[in-house]
Amino acid sequence: MYIGKLGDGSSEDDGIYVLLKEVLDNCIDEFVMGFGKQIDVETDGQSVTVRDHGRGIPLEKLLDCSSKINTGAKYDSEAFKKSVGLNGVGIKAVNALSTNFDIQSFREGETRRIEYSCGNPLSVDKKNKKSAEANGTFISYTPDAEMFKKFRYRNEYVERMLRYYTYLNRGLTISYNGKKFRSKDGLKDLLRENLAEDPLYPVIHIEGNDVEVAFTHMEQYGEDYFSFVNGQHTTQGGTHQAAFREAFVKTVRDFAKKTFDAPDVRSGLVAAISVKVQEPVFESQTKTKLGSLTVAPEGESMRLFVGNFLKEKLDNFLHKNPASAEAMLEKIQRSERERKELKGIQKIARERAKKSKVHNRKLRDCR
Repeated sequence: MYIGKLGDGSSEDDGIYVLLKEVLDNCIDEFVMGFGKQIDVETDGQSVTVRDHGRGIPLEKLLDCSSKINTGAKYDSEAFKKSVGLNGVGIKAVNALSTNFDIQSFREGETRRIEYSCGNPLSVDKKNKKSAEANGTFISYTPDAEMFKKFRYRNEYVERMLRYYTYLNRGLTISYNGKKFRSKDGLKDLLRENLAEDPLYPVIHIEGNDVEVAFTHMEQYGEDYFSFVNGQHTTQGGTHQAAFREAFVKTVRDFAKKTFDAPDVRSGLVAAISVKVQEPVFESQTKTKLGSLTVAPEGESMRLFVGNFLKEKLDNFLHKNPASAEAMLEKIQRSERERKELKGIQKIARERAKKSKVHNRKLRDCR
């Protein structure tokens, strides 16, 4: 597993946050499969504990799943077709990069525990022990301070990560140092909680099989996106985001029966997009940009998948909600006018600049 950079926790993409994400991804997979609705996370800035309430790692596989590559169920695409984690590869990397790594599984009234240091087992339960604890997995770790110099987990970064997990997994509750996060409306909540000012119309939220989008327009220039693939925050976008940008313009044009310029349609747009893809391909090992051209091997193209979804769902919404449609079109037309006015001003400025370049023959040309 590649964690990008090491860092000390002062940047949101520093390695210690990738370690936490790798542990959480396995908890999320349990929730997605229908096991465990709460995850408990605690940190003092240095050490981290995570407890899920899923099925618990099979006790006899605990050593393999926490220390040996290519073991577990997630290499079977039928079992985890659109998995966030990958076969526990992540927790093995966390184990190797931690001075202390403690893992304990609770399963059907029994438990096993293993303690590691820098990937080496220190204490291993070889037999199952009785336990009254609910099913699930407990992990505690402390990143290696020799690698992550003077590191410290920042609450604001951890909280943002946990909020994103709840936006993408409605019904999941995550407790962080006693503070609980939960989302009722998914990506709609994400936008509402991240908008700096009131939108021009209420956030439009539409869903389909393996795809969810939420968006609105603001009185601003440019475009802002939150995009996700299988729960992975793709901060650099990718094929799913490109497909949305293209399909959004086409759907709005068809609805309005106008040939708006694409930049005018998207000016001020703030959107969140989430898709689930089988065997996703990323353009970098940090998984920040999706490169998949299809939603599954030999499957439908990403462009067609997102395009057909928006064509049906967004067009229906705009016809049924004329107030939102009108506000959207007014914003687009306003952006169009402003662009043309600016273009006219720039043209006049260029013409005046040309006229002012009069060469005085009495002056020596210093070029």
